[in-house]
Amino acid sequence: MSSSRRLGIHCAVLLSALLLQACGGGGAGTGDTPTAATTTTAVTTPAPVANRLTVSTSLFRETALSASGRLSCAVCHTDETAHSTASLVSFPTGGPNMDQQVPRASPSILYLQANRPFNINDNGNPSGGFNWDGRFNSRAQQATGPLLAVNEMANADVAAVARKVRGLSYFNDFVSAFGISAQAGDQLIFDTLLQALETYQQQDPDYLLFNSKYDRFLDGTTTLTAQETRGLNIFNDPNKGNCDSCHTSRIGPGRERPLFTNFRYAALGLPRNSAITANADNNFFDMGLCGPTRTDLTARTDLCGHFKIPTLRNIAITAPYFHNSSIATLTNAVEFYATRDTNPSRWYPTVLAVVDKFNDLPVQFRTNVRRTRPFGQNAGDPPALNSQDIADLVAFLQTLSDERNAAPGAATVP
Repeated sequence: MSSSRRLGIHCAVLLSALLLQACGGGGAGTGDTPTAATTTTAVTTPAPVANRLTVSTSLFRETALSASGRLSCAVCHTDETAHSTASLVSFPTGGPNMDQQVPRASPSILYLQANRPFNINDNGNPSGGFNWDGRFNSRAQQATGPLLAVNEMANADVAAVARKVRGLSYFNDFVSAFGISAQAGDQLIFDTLLQALETYQQQDPDYLLFNSKYDRFLDGTTTLTAQETRGLNIFNDPNKGNCDSCHTSRIGPGRERPLFTNFRYAALGLPRNSAITANADNNFFDMGLCGPTRTDLTARTDLCGHFKIPTLRNIAITAPYFHNSSIATLTNAVEFYATRDTNPSRWYPTVLAVVDKFNDLPVQFRTNVRRTRPFGQNAGDPPALNSQDIADLVAFLQTLSDERNAAPGAATVP
């Protein structure tokens, strides 16, 4: 759905927004834990949802909020790629001169309404949170990262962001829509901007379309081909793809549509990507939950190498894959799962005649890597998935792409 179309149909947007607020497991979008900053936002007068959405959409696309004047949230999360990294781009670049690499791919930010703040359960297993390492507890809190990161929008501080917001041609619309004074201080302007960016992601219909072929299959209005059906069966088979163990494909207990993620974390032992500038230092390792970007879990060495399990909705249009963009195509990604352990030399370098398996993790943390199906075999063993299985699985995954120019579907299956 294009921005011009979206901005031109306020009545439809209002209806969709009100419907979407009821989705996601009992209002998960409004249940995100606010940050200390966002709790200070004072909304004195309720504003029409459509007006807020119009302003919020503009702010998401606003390049003037960056130090370079060329970077916005939408540059790193494009419509055409399900709000993930732009097509044919492995890593975003930012900074004052747009020449600094962001060393992780931008994940799709769709279908996160049911996500929760980061937590660790009684068994020590993490889930929830936003970003690859879950260090932000809400969409509003997550927005602080790009706004202030030196290699992204590169604002020096809250005051610098507030000055840019005040300079926008639609600043009066912003303060009116969110019920604050035009004379509000820097912190309140900044907090309200965060609220606006969250509002856009909560209320724009594109974020919960639920109108893919698979959704229509669940509704009984279309059928899967024989190949897609085989792929679905492989996806759910614990002895084959076993994909459903992390990327839930089943209808929820309240008839909720599957989101194809359990919002947990996994260490997949991905190959190191030499295109990441920081990887030129052989002593540098991006280990997700245990650092270096996230710093509060460094003692949990059992979590080194764990990254957020993303939704597979729209996976066919979000290449390249994984947090480090190390896998180029969807077929390659499925082949990695199938042959990582049976044919490791395909994925990892050979050093002194030995395959350096899981080479993007320090040696002492390589035991953290997941070895359940479809992994777990020895080199030379038959893989859990043969070439036909891989083709069938890819065919099924392609049914998870939204129809971007069609009306949204319901959040529950009839």
